[in-house]
Amino acid sequence: MNRTIIKAPCITMDKLESLFIEMTSKNCNLKCKYCFLDVDNKITKDFIPYETIKEALNILSESGLENIHLTGAEPMLHPDFNNILRLCLKYSTVTIHTNAMNINDKKARFLRKVEDENNNENEIIFMISIDSCNEKENDEIRGRGSFRKAVHAIQSLIKYDFNPILSIVNYKKRKENEIKQEFKELCDNIGFETSDINFKILPLVEKDKYNNFPDDIDFESLNTECKKSRTLTINGVFTCPLLSNDNRGKCGNDFNNFSNKSYLETACCSQCITNNSALFSLDL
Repeated sequence: MNRTIIKAPCITMDKLESLFIEMTSKNCNLKCKYCFLDVDNKITKDFIPYETIKEALNILSESGLENIHLTGAEPMLHPDFNNILRLCLKYSTVTIHTNAMNINDKKARFLRKVEDENNNENEIIFMISIDSCNEKENDEIRGRGSFRKAVHAIQSLIKYDFNPILSIVNYKKRKENEIKQEFKELCDNIGFETSDINFKILPLVEKDKYNNFPDDIDFESLNTECKKSRTLTINGVFTCPLLSNDNRGKCGNDFNNFSNKSYLETACCSQCITNNSALFSLDL
């Protein structure tokens, strides 16, 4: 009997440029239709401890991190969010990936104070999730009231001189230039002057769909998260946010000893490679 052994492609991380910190994988105040996390709207205490983050940053202090991303189901629900943000700002610019449900004028004013009191040039960048310029359509995808909350958050942030990025999942697989134009018009209407860097359009990642790798893929030239980042969770270090807490993406228990190699063996890997872009990092 002939047996064929199929080996998954491997990508080696060149340099750890971005650190993703999954603040929680269960706690969220929305339940988006496409979410790749197993969100539990009941109270689940899976928040990553402050000390775990502090230890990781101490180990990585000489690694030349360019950006720390606070992610998760909803990172701003972490009970120690403010202290974690202050800690991370000591090491790098911090990007907060948020649905913005917790951002109002008071919170935006406080976050401006946090950035200003920092003793270096590191910034706070907001990546606000909003998926349609049509309120009804957006709320059908993300949850009732999410559109108005996101727009109010954007207005509050620009009032205090933040320059938020809109993270838009292309749920209906439309042309990107059409989506950008619609959002530009929305931003103009609320007094937010934008450029292309303010819009990050993400492909719809379908967990149960598997796309085979094209035959001509040059794995060395790919621009994907696994080539330049790692994700810290309560359960260890993982390849990327899409594979957080998936054992196929685990790289180690902590940053004292973790792998710089990633084996592309999941459906998420296939879709990410085909798209050939860093889905969560900044395009600055």
